[in-house]
Amino acid sequence: MRRQAIILFLVLWGIGVFLPPAASPQQDEPPPSSASPLILKLSQAVMCEDIDANIPRNQTVVFSVAREKAVCFTSFDKVPEKTFIYHNWFYKDIPSARIRLALQPPRWSTYSSIQIRKTDIGPWRVEVTDEQGNILHVLRFSITD
Repeated sequence: MRRQAIILFLVLWGIGVFLPPAASPQQDEPPPSSASPLILKLSQAVMCEDIDANIPRNQTVVFSVAREKAVCFTSFDKVPEKTFIYHNWFYKDIPSARIRLALQPPRWSTYSSIQIRKTDIGPWRVEVTDEQGNILHVLRFSITD
């Protein structure tokens, strides 16, 4: 009886040593969707004078003070889930405005604007960032007389 137990033990031990371990279900299953990174695809980012029917009008990189408004338009053609982006406006490298904008799947366009004053003459930029602060795009423009 003891000899049979030893032989059984050696057989089971041999099977355990020489056969690869079975893959656990956790290794075969893809991670849950909430664990996958959110991947936005920015399809268009422009500075313009106005928005008409969700279309940027008069794209430009130079705005006149007489125009009184500068608009940053962004369009995403891949929005996996509801999320937020930011239009971070800088005047001479100094933060001027941080505008939070919502995006909805599957694609979304949005915009922000500033009122132009005489004191705003000079170089500007808008950094388009995701919720984590990653820069998706930078738009540079100037305001002149």
